[in-house]
Amino acid sequence: MWWNQQEQDALTKSLRDAGPDASTLCEGWRTRHLAAHLYLRGHEPWRLAGMVVPWARDGLEELVQRTGDEAREPEAYAELLDRFTAPPTGANPMRLFSQRATEAANLVEYVIHHEDVRRAGDDPSSPRELPAAMQDAIWAQSARMASLGYRSCPVGVVLVVPDGPRRVVRKGSTSVAVTGAPVELALFGAGRREQARVRITGDPEAVAAFEAFAQT
Repeated sequence: MWWNQQEQDALTKSLRDAGPDASTLCEGWRTRHLAAHLYLRGHEPWRLAGMVVPWARDGLEELVQRTGDEAREPEAYAELLDRFTAPPTGANPMRLFSQRATEAANLVEYVIHHEDVRRAGDDPSSPRELPAAMQDAIWAQSARMASLGYRSCPVGVVLVVPDGPRRVVRKGSTSVAVTGAPVELALFGAGRREQARVRITGDPEAVAAFEAFAQT
């Protein structure tokens, strides 16, 4: 089984266990809205123009809110999760993707949203112990994507896995090191700054500039 499939299964179980009205780390979204986002992304991607077209974002949020609210009741929520986990069919272009392409498109997305469920609320769950090979796959994908997320950072950024690989994702005359496990680095890069367990080190002025950037 590919890692994205394993993570989809684990994410779906967490969503089912949490129910339709649990909190998430996604501002304004309950678990039913997160489930709606995942379903729309995987099965009706043509409706998510707001992901790439800035002026359509309000319409995207309205679509996710409406689809999620239609799944407010437990039976409708369970059906939405069943639709999310069902293989793409018909005109859905995702059904043409190879397993490798599907892994690249979904693994980090599922990992981040899984933690959006696990770490939300007053009693967040602790980090999971994932297989080393899965952590390697998460690192490879998230490190490649990080250059885009840190492109406007005023200082250089080096991502570091303890006793593991490192990657320069933003060059600068002064730099900071962001150290953490692959999942934590992915969460931090995706804006889950308070929940990600990372350590920021470097010249004090560079660290201050980075922390100011991270808060925007």
